[in-house]
Amino acid sequence: MLDATVAEAADRSPVAAAGLTGSRRRRIGLAGCVVLVLSLHGACLGGVTGRAPEVGDAVSAASPVSIRTVAVESASPSVPEVTRAPEATVEAAVAMPDQALAVPAPLHAKPRESPRSQKPMPTREGPSVGSSATVGARFVPVATAEPAAATSGFAAPPPVELAGANAAPAAASVTTAPAAGPATTPFLTAGEPPPPVYRTRLPPPATLRYEVRRGVLRGTGEIRWRPAGDAYRLVLEARIAGLTLLVQTSEGAIDPTGLAPVRLVDQRARRSAQAANFSRDSGKVTFSGSATERPLLPGTQDRLSWMIQLAGIVAAAPELLVDGSQIAMVVVGARGEAEVWSLRYAGRESVDTVRSTVHAVKFVRDGRSAYDTHAEIWLDPERDYFPVHATLHNSAGGSEYELLLERIEAAP
Repeated sequence: MLDATVAEAADRSPVAAAGLTGSRRRRIGLAGCVVLVLSLHGACLGGVTGRAPEVGDAVSAASPVSIRTVAVESASPSVPEVTRAPEATVEAAVAMPDQALAVPAPLHAKPRESPRSQKPMPTREGPSVGSSATVGARFVPVATAEPAAATSGFAAPPPVELAGANAAPAAASVTTAPAAGPATTPFLTAGEPPPPVYRTRLPPPATLRYEVRRGVLRGTGEIRWRPAGDAYRLVLEARIAGLTLLVQTSEGAIDPTGLAPVRLVDQRARRSAQAANFSRDSGKVTFSGSATERPLLPGTQDRLSWMIQLAGIVAAAPELLVDGSQIAMVVVGARGEAEVWSLRYAGRESVDTVRSTVHAVKFVRDGRSAYDTHAEIWLDPERDYFPVHATLHNSAGGSEYELLLERIEAAP
């Protein structure tokens, strides 16, 4: 068709061509351009199919092209399957924040390898030169998953392994230790020997009347000492301005070492009563208001019995009344405190009482620290070494109470 058209145009004479109108010439030229374009297009398609194009094939140039359809694979075997984690796995991850599921890296980061599969991820490859395979046949579609699942090129996070299918999170390896009782708290320093025990000669029963002082305040008080065979009862009451400042009650046994307290009850103004219990069977001191336990050593006294115990020790061993001598004993309070009191002999002094002046022997308890109770006590040798004056200072430096003897009354 192309050759015939060209030949026909060549056979035309110049005169005939000149006779054509301008519009006809333009139409002929446009038709020639169309024929030329179709011829070139057919030549190009004929080269792809491997045969030379023919003039008659210009209209149907696309028919000889071989088109092969390639099915797209749904997933590549080398890519780990993205699955939703079981319910228990998600619960375990919430219960254990330190072992939370891995978060996929940003899209611009280098892809990570899956802990379950170390196979390399597929890469995009185009068809080789001259191949008729369609571009994109090796592409793997991105799987749709939960927000926490991996995207294309990233490994899916491994599920958290549980001990059983219905195991509760973080509960499989937890063992509950049996409840233990309170530990006994020692009060002796490392390597410190316990205080010695002493022989005693306790005073007879009596009621001691005192003037009670606390700072500038004045009141009345009494100590009721009642030994009976191998037991005793000892009570201290102090009142100031009609208010009961202190009531202490010590009860226990009397053995070869003197007083052996069994129970101390301590009632302070505007405070609830507290008690210390001395169990000689278990060798412990327990407290009503505290879980603390203290070891019960031989010769241990409480915060009231120590005064009568000291009088019995000095009465039985007056040779201890020399400069530099000390009498040591464990003193326990009702609120869990326990300390070794070292009572230092401070000589003989004349001390004023409410009615007279008494020549007494003085002992001082110097605390081991600024927070320990400081005590001073004067014993009257003429009255069975009963305390005729006593002062206690608490850890804050204030006077806990001060006793000045008024009189001693014999008990029936």
